[in-house]
Amino acid sequence: MMVHVSQTPPVGFRPLPVLNETGFDAIIGGFDVAEADGRLLAGFRVEARHCNHARTCHGGMIATVFDGYMAMAAMFEHDLQVPILPTMSLSVDFLAPGLPDDWIEFSADVLRVTRSAVFVQGLARVKGKPIARASGVYKRPAPDPEIRLDTGKLLRSFMRS
Repeated sequence: MMVHVSQTPPVGFRPLPVLNETGFDAIIGGFDVAEADGRLLAGFRVEARHCNHARTCHGGMIATVFDGYMAMAAMFEHDLQVPILPTMSLSVDFLAPGLPDDWIEFSADVLRVTRSAVFVQGLARVKGKPIARASGVYKRPAPDPEIRLDTGKLLRSFMRS
């Protein structure tokens, strides 16, 4: 007997809008976000398109979500007034596989924000058990008054709407 798992995210998670309909995020399906205690969480349901030949979630998908999500978490929690935090370094350790239909949930801790860099660590879990951990360093550009896109402000507004 085949068990069907709901494709909907857990309560409180919302799909993050895809900003480029023909870009990479559109191909992988993006991820969902939620707010808990003033922090941004992320997650996605593992689909066939996310899996490798061994039918487990491809590490590249998990790394991609870590990369985008940890930068967003930093912008969400801190008033950085920037459109993007470019990745300087990303390290991911894979602890266990994500399987088809698993909900992989991501949390992040912003460790330090300096004038020029942001340091973040994250965990990915399935049913509360860690399956991957990550460490990221992001370039913190100076706020540019000519660029009126503040991703952190947009994320905070999106989560409260």
